[in-house]
Amino acid sequence: MWDGMWFWAGVGSATVSAIFYGVYKNKERTIKNLRDAVEFEIGPKLMHALTAAENHTIPYGVIRGEARPLKRTDILRSPYVADTVGLIQRIKTREHRSEWSKTTRLWHNIERTISSSVSSVPFSLVSHGVLVKVTEPLSAERLELKVIHDKFEPVSNTVADSLVQWAMGDKTKGFQTIEEMLPVSTTLTGIGEITLNEDGISIGPPKAGLTYYLSQLTLDAIIRQLQSGKRVWKILSSIFACVGGILFLVSLYFHYKRQHERREEENLFRMMEHDVVGDDGEVRQEACVICMDRPRNVVILDCGHICCCLDCARQVNNCPVCRRQIYRLVPTYRS
Repeated sequence: MWDGMWFWAGVGSATVSAIFYGVYKNKERTIKNLRDAVEFEIGPKLMHALTAAENHTIPYGVIRGEARPLKRTDILRSPYVADTVGLIQRIKTREHRSEWSKTTRLWHNIERTISSSVSSVPFSLVSHGVLVKVTEPLSAERLELKVIHDKFEPVSNTVADSLVQWAMGDKTKGFQTIEEMLPVSTTLTGIGEITLNEDGISIGPPKAGLTYYLSQLTLDAIIRQLQSGKRVWKILSSIFACVGGILFLVSLYFHYKRQHERREEENLFRMMEHDVVGDDGEVRQEACVICMDRPRNVVILDCGHICCCLDCARQVNNCPVCRRQIYRLVPTYRS
């Protein structure tokens, strides 16, 4: 039993290690793709590179510029902060509650999002008078929005309402409204597929499983962040791999220990076996109640009956006397 338990624990640890290693390799591939990406300055050099490229497309390129709306009138205005405009807006409303736990006998604070909305307007990255239209910005990774409004409004309850909520074990404390926005003129790094078409230059999600990025960080900073996270996954994978190896060794130890004990028991029983009936026909000791031939040389646990021999006891699941389940067999010693 113990060797099986340790074995499956080792299998579980090895599986977790494999999952962590897969995440590590995925991040390693992402870093390699970023290092292989071609970095361009928005301007004539980018236009020349696109003109010379096949299908006027750079499969995975890096650009950096200021985020500005395609039309000056296409901007999002904050409903909470005056004179604040942006290109992407996210508004979330969260409910703060307290619930009584019957298990811990304590009140626990719980938060949940009851509404969330995201809006965006067409915008581009601009540098040196040249603009690159950004497509599908909401699908990009590492796009961080600035929190411009965060307000908590407590709920005013009457005494009666408070007593009812206390009796029900569910109290609403208040609501929190959070507004995040990508302000106009924010400098962004765009990493994706850059294309030249009739409408101009655009950047969007790349093909072939590559990651699309829009971030305020530079390319080097993004790579450094990914490298830091990659090391964490590698360390976790190594730890679980070592634990899995140790558990496998422990399971082997218990397996061989059990096999050794079983061989010793069998040797002992072979030494104890002898004929029950002598040449004169007299019984020298009590015979096994099953085969009526070999001596009774084993104790059946948990019931404790000594009624059969080892060979017969191994072939049945219940005690021949009381019919209780057999959990263990212990040899008897005669002196």
